[in-house]
Amino acid sequence: MNKLNLEAEIRSIVCRYGLKQVEQSLQEIGRRIGISEQNGGSTNRDIATTHKKKKKKVTATEYVSKLEFPPEKKPAMFELAEKFQDKAFLPTFRDIANFCWIYGIDEPASKSRASAIPRVFKFIATMDTDEIQRMLAEGMFSGPSRLGPIADAIRENGRSNGSYTSTTHSGRF
Repeated sequence: MNKLNLEAEIRSIVCRYGLKQVEQSLQEIGRRIGISEQNGGSTNRDIATTHKKKKKKVTATEYVSKLEFPPEKKPAMFELAEKFQDKAFLPTFRDIANFCWIYGIDEPASKSRASAIPRVFKFIATMDTDEIQRMLAEGMFSGPSRLGPIADAIRENGRSNGSYTSTTHSGRF
């Protein structure tokens, strides 16, 4: 139905029932189906659907599953992605920025870990499998939470060499 036909039919209805009665009926119909003047004639259902369509953030493993790389890299790539999700690999944005600086990658504009997933994992997919394995084996870019065992080893080494005495230090680093 085109606009002229619609206007002709509405004009006929207004002539038969009166403008006030037609306006009241239109408002009642609008309330029943969830249309209001406040939302520009859209139904409340349309508005709810629009709000629900916000993009879901892609996880590291979901992103890696969409990348193309040689099959021999698959286990290492997915292990890194899982570690990323668990914050055992690049746990903070500062770690991500450091990773980008070391490998000459542009740092993501957004300061969230999720926004860095594409940039970081696209780059890692181009790396040699041996380098990826080395990052996993050595716990590279795992953040400060992995420094505890290193500190304990240094403390033990100092004690065994006799250079560490409990009378001069509190035992804390």
